[in-house]
Amino acid sequence: MEQDEKTFTKDGMQISKDTVIGILVVDGRQTYMAQLLEEKGYRVLTWDTREGQMPSCKDSFWDAGVIILPVPVSRIRDREKLELCLASHRDTIRLCIGGVFPEALVTMLEECGIPWMDVLEQSEVAWKNAIATAEGCVAELSHLMPVNIEDSNIIVMGFGKCGKPIAEKLYCMGAHVSVVARSEKALSMAHYFGFMDYPMDAAIPYDEADAVINTIPAPVITKKEIDQLSEDAVVLDIASAPGGCDGEYCRQKGIPYKLALGLPGLYSPKTSAEILLEAMPFGYKPRPDKWKS
Repeated sequence: MEQDEKTFTKDGMQISKDTVIGILVVDGRQTYMAQLLEEKGYRVLTWDTREGQMPSCKDSFWDAGVIILPVPVSRIRDREKLELCLASHRDTIRLCIGGVFPEALVTMLEECGIPWMDVLEQSEVAWKNAIATAEGCVAELSHLMPVNIEDSNIIVMGFGKCGKPIAEKLYCMGAHVSVVARSEKALSMAHYFGFMDYPMDAAIPYDEADAVINTIPAPVITKKEIDQLSEDAVVLDIASAPGGCDGEYCRQKGIPYKLALGLPGLYSPKTSAEILLEAMPFGYKPRPDKWKS
């Protein structure tokens, strides 16, 4: 028996096109996501949190069968209200989708019997999302730095999903890239790719850096490191809030600093929306007619 063309299956979960999909909007990715799903024939409700608070628990938004949260979920400020509304509609919500779910939210969803899906747990999605993050990082860096990226000295903190493509793109633009990492595996990989590699406790040349980019969600750029930076150096922190750099101390020292979160939603919202939708049980596939180089 052929599967109904109105129903798609992923990991045992079936989402009919008759199911209403509720999307909490925090950036352009969710706007494009709603548009792309509507083009496929889905019924979509959106609530733009950028214009104010989240919908009340009595709002019809929560009657949707599928609720799509931001990536990461931490972009939602009122987490307590979110949990209350989801719990209040446990009987109607068939699936809750998002990225990097906080442990407390996972516990609540499981206690309420609400199935959930973390799209960033899929390695292909995480990798593609990291590419979008890296491109956004280059754009942010171009605004911050008083010198060209080419021939500049840039330190990348971390060599994981985001650190690796960031270092690669900067290298391809002619920067001299050094990688600082905590694990031996990451350091070995950075060395293999030809970058200068430093463990966290090494004598890292912060005084020669034109820019420091942090991807590690831990306090790794402290007063000690900031005191070594030159007056023209800049710090870009893309680690999950509150980041890994003492931003207040940077400001006191006159060091340009920015905590830049949600870069895919800012610089490539449509592509990022397509990447996320591919991982969701809606049968979405990107256009097959893209140009090939």
